[in-house]
Amino acid sequence: MLKGKKGLYILLPLVLLIWGAIIYQVVDAFADEDPILTNAAIVNVKDIKVNERKAFTLSTVDRDPFLGTVYKPKKVTPSPTRRPKATSISWPSIQYKGVVSNGDATQAIFLVSINGTDQLMQLGETMADITLVNGDQQKIKTRYKGKIKEFTILSN
Repeated sequence: MLKGKKGLYILLPLVLLIWGAIIYQVVDAFADEDPILTNAAIVNVKDIKVNERKAFTLSTVDRDPFLGTVYKPKKVTPSPTRRPKATSISWPSIQYKGVVSNGDATQAIFLVSINGTDQLMQLGETMADITLVNGDQQKIKTRYKGKIKEFTILSN
């Protein structure tokens, strides 16, 4: 590599020249002046001929054109009757807000919001057709119309 001031004398003008060329091209690209055409030639445009499409029809296939075998449509078998699905249960709005206990899970009191009203419930207790089946610090299990669903504690 070049040593001393000799390298500075060569590289500095080279860098300035390159940056000047880049800045000139950017400024020139955004200039508002449009180029003026001096030799504008008149162009004659001929109409394009459009061919009209021929009509066609599709017919049924009697034979396979490649194998020569007779085409047999598949028979549609009726599906067996299905049992209607069980109606889905519309659960009320339930939110698990927390638990108060002295360390014994059987004596714990759970704070549960059912349809916007706060309820204090113990294990096995039923309010508004909702039974508290099981619970701990993080989640509770409730039963409503024979179905069990788990709810986790609300985060702040």
